Amino acid sequence: MTADGGIPGPGGFGGGPYQLPAVTSAAPDWAALAEANEREHRRRRLRLRIGAGALGVALIGGAVATAVALSGPSDPSGTKVLPAPTAQPDGPAPDAPTGEPSPGPSESASASASASASGSAQPSGSASARSSAKPSTGGRANAATLPGMDLGGGAAVDTTAGHSGPTLTLHGNSDGWADSGSPVVDTSRSFTVSAVVRNDAPTGGRAVVTQGNDSYYSFYLGRDDWGTHNQWVFKVQTAAGAQDNTTYQAFSTAAGAATTGRWTMLTGVYDADSKKITLYVNGVLQQTVAVKGVWQTTGGLQLGRVRYKNTWSDFWDGAISTVQVWDQALPATAVARLNGSGGADAGTAAKRSWLLP
Repeated sequence: MTADGGIPGPGGFGGGPYQLPAVTSAAPDWAALAEANEREHRRRRLRLRIGAGALGVALIGGAVATAVALSGPSDPSGTKVLPAPTAQPDGPAPDAPTGEPSPGPSESASASASASASGSAQPSGSASARSSAKPSTGGRANAATLPGMDLGGGAAVDTTAGHSGPTLTLHGNSDGWADSGSPVVDTSRSFTVSAVVRNDAPTGGRAVVTQGNDSYYSFYLGRDDWGTHNQWVFKVQTAAGAQDNTTYQAFSTAAGAATTGRWTMLTGVYDADSKKITLYVNGVLQQTVAVKGVWQTTGGLQLGRVRYKNTWSDFWDGAISTVQVWDQALPATAVARLNGSGGADAGTAAKRSWLLP
């Protein structure tokens, strides 16, 4: 140190004193620092907003893309095109449990037989079962196939082996019939009724053609069976009152006994002038019976059943064809001609005819 308090300079003790630089004691610029800090915060907040906005746009775009993909394509007209459905088989999916054991062969057969016999089985849910099922007719079927006739649900107009032309097929039950609804012939006057039939019932009374009201019939053409008696019959009621003692009958002979499985022409004639009824079997006279007249009723003509003491009975089992009714008494020669033509032509036009060949 020099005498005047200086520090020797680089030149040694020979230089003047070395002075230290002045010390600056000014305070930091806090306002400038605060402003810089605020600017930095604003930049961060802006970056956050931009990032959030970009994320939102991305999310919205993804949602829109998903909706478009799910909505399916559209055709050029703007109509939405739905994806094609995939057909599924009837019943449960393969290997899926049904909740019930599958019936064995005998159980399935019994169920089918019961359903067919009762007629109450519910239709299957499968398309094939629905398409093959017949529509309900309210207990009546084929009503348009016989002009002027309503048919019971158990009656069918079709063809039958061994016979040419249409037939009415019946099965001996209460819904096998045809009904004109109103009288076809005035039974107080002369008339003739004829039909070609095949009987399939071994026993029991069986009506082919009848006419009557709510309580009783006016005439009956068919098969009569009781005990050892099994014959074709044409019978009439001669008075009101529904009494058996006013019934008059013309029967077939032993040679003309009622048979099963064989086509037979039955013809019943009432001659109001002579007051007689006559039965023919296959054009051959069987019996003529004197009567007091025939009671006229307001009921319809029936095929396959009879009204007896307020009840339907004697349901036909087999086939009925070539049914004709005349409002006159046909002579024996006309009946023979009728038989020769298979029941179709008697040489004079019938008042009403059904099921002609």
